[in-house]
Amino acid sequence: MAAGKKVRKNKMMNTETSIYDVIVVGAGLAGLTAAKALHEKDKNYLVLEATERAGGKVRSKISEDSSRYFELGAQFVNKDMTEIVKLIEESGMTLEETHIPEDLVVISEKSREPILFDFKDIPEMLRDITAADSDPQTLASLLDKHVENNRKRQIIKSFVAAETTVNSDYINAEALGNLVSRITTTNNELNYQASGPLSQVIRYLETINEEAIRYHEPVVKVKETENGYILKTKNNTKYHAKSIIFATPPTAAARIEFSSSLADHYDRYLKSYIDGAVIKMTFVYDNPFWREQAIKGKKKPVYGVIYAANEGVNLIDSSITGGENRLTLFIGGDKAKEFFNVPSGVKEFFAKERLIEVFGEEAEMYKDYEISEWSGSRYCGGGYGAMVHYKGEPKANEYLKEPFNNVVFASTELGPQFPQFMEGAIRSGQYAAKRLVEEMQ
Repeated sequence: MAAGKKVRKNKMMNTETSIYDVIVVGAGLAGLTAAKALHEKDKNYLVLEATERAGGKVRSKISEDSSRYFELGAQFVNKDMTEIVKLIEESGMTLEETHIPEDLVVISEKSREPILFDFKDIPEMLRDITAADSDPQTLASLLDKHVENNRKRQIIKSFVAAETTVNSDYINAEALGNLVSRITTTNNELNYQASGPLSQVIRYLETINEEAIRYHEPVVKVKETENGYILKTKNNTKYHAKSIIFATPPTAAARIEFSSSLADHYDRYLKSYIDGAVIKMTFVYDNPFWREQAIKGKKKPVYGVIYAANEGVNLIDSSITGGENRLTLFIGGDKAKEFFNVPSGVKEFFAKERLIEVFGEEAEMYKDYEISEWSGSRYCGGGYGAMVHYKGEPKANEYLKEPFNNVVFASTELGPQFPQFMEGAIRSGQYAAKRLVEEMQ
């Protein structure tokens, strides 16, 4: 294959003198799919990854005997997320249904009261409250002003902090409305999971781009030249490119030193974002006791719990139908930051208390457990993705996703559809590559 030969040639190039058509900074899903698109267009490209591995926030942990695996980061999909579904299938896996009963209930913690309002109404509510208050405000202040019922307000704030991994005290309400409007699906986003570890998708994309990826090469400086750009890494290696795709979270890209023209154009938009934080804990049980709970005098399957008193904490049934019985507890936003660098045993104890609080002593009887933490990573950011803070530019994503002087950004935050999901990262990477190729013609 011509493209394969070109990629092999890339590895042999002298970085001090050779100029790549495109350098992709970052080998997460956005970067790998951008690189795949460049590979298919037979472009001379290189991928620079800051860490020792590809995948970013997609990371699987597989037991030594391969009998069990946990997704430490991204996990769920639905069939409207066509690009990640395609990659799952191309990597040799299929989709399996998440166990979601038709008569499920979502409850609040101590009261075990069903939560009756529909979270699908939140986008409309966001549109209403941001239209009523045009001045930049935090989402929390708007909720305090427009949602009279205190319990409902607490539940919404906890739900938002868990879903976005940023507390509503910092979120730009208009930007959140913009983000939610790009999640174009009527189906539950958690409907399906891959039949195997998602690291298999990353390995598939790595194989396509294998000879073009260089690990342990964090980019720290970008200088503009007559022919394009020089990228300098922390290792003092210099790479030359005609154009660049920064496939990193905006918060990570904001730490790179850019030449003055790029800084003047992009700084405001990159600095509009703040990182989230999330801790994910999955518990494996022999008995799915949560599927037969007495709720208002009737036996009901509890699918999820929102902890209104612990903003940013929620729980879901993460089992695959016919597979192991699993509950996953998410701790998002400020609550996750409180636990940053705290021993894992303390986090486990907190999670166990939350489980017992709702389900009683039976919740202690888990047979396996896994924890992962996404907070404060220099290159991956934190949480599912960065969010626009209330003083930031609400439409920062629109400016970052379009090329300027042969530079463009790609990340899940910028996804034209499904931001904050794997699908958003993939579509953003594809879009960035497509737009750069168009600019190069």
